[in-house]
Amino acid sequence: MSTSTPAKGRTFGADETAGASFTPVLDTTRARFTLWGTRGSTPTPGARFLRHGGHTSCMSVVLGDEQFIFDAGSGIRELGLDLLNTSRRKLHLFITHTHWDHIQGFPFFAPAYLPGYEITIYGAEGFGKDLKSVFSGQLDQEYFPVQMEDMNSSLQFRHLEENPVPVGSALVSWEFAQHPGATVGYKIEIEGRKIVWVPDNEFLRGYTGPPEELTRDHPLVEPYDGMIDFLTDADVVIHEAQYTCEEYPRKIHWGHSSISNACALMKLAGVRRWIVTHHDPLHDDAFLEAKLQLTRQIMERLGYETEVSHGYDGMTDYFR
Repeated sequence: MSTSTPAKGRTFGADETAGASFTPVLDTTRARFTLWGTRGSTPTPGARFLRHGGHTSCMSVVLGDEQFIFDAGSGIRELGLDLLNTSRRKLHLFITHTHWDHIQGFPFFAPAYLPGYEITIYGAEGFGKDLKSVFSGQLDQEYFPVQMEDMNSSLQFRHLEENPVPVGSALVSWEFAQHPGATVGYKIEIEGRKIVWVPDNEFLRGYTGPPEELTRDHPLVEPYDGMIDFLTDADVVIHEAQYTCEEYPRKIHWGHSSISNACALMKLAGVRRWIVTHHDPLHDDAFLEAKLQLTRQIMERLGYETEVSHGYDGMTDYFR
């Protein structure tokens, strides 16, 4: 057995590399996305929902002074308060569809009431009413004490015709989803990266069989080719998987995917990173943690590796 000792005359310590300390600084100029609401159907306050949050659908993408917003669920209230502390005044709001949990936060969106803000609201053709009628309708005096005429921002409504549509330095494209009423998913390309937002989509409506039997040329899959192609080139896909396989047979035609069907979609589209959103209001934090583990096991069963996680209110990441 041998031992070694430091060289004669040499000492070791923290001062050996005297000089400036390494202090990395976060580069906040890069494009980033934030989830402000990840719950479906209705907000869910309470202690059992703290980890994932209880706000309904809202996501934002920021690059410098450019602000893109996707859906106006109750989470948009927190986003609005955050915006008051920034210099961003030109806001682009894209609505997937006009169900309550995707527009209910707009009456509480602070920038809408302030002069100097320009807000353009985009939506697909095919809604039962035009966009302006939907948004002004929820501000009717029978439902809310303040009307749209009291909003001092510059509000514009634009139906999507171009696909993709250039917006500032971004390119936004859209694809119809499987959901009651006219519903779309969005893809935003910015700084060479693509992120997809599809909070409501019932992939393989009515299918309750094993996911490994589904191939791209399967007759049940072919009607969904458009959505599969839409997801294929994305760096990040934010897509729902609202129901467990046990729940789904009672929820067919409600417009939401089972875990296994959503997993099959991720494999068929070759998705590299999947963030699950639109959590069911009955699923508390403990349930969702177990549900995530099951989702990962189903992906293993399919023999497909993807980075899958659950979205939560406040989740922020930079495009990478």
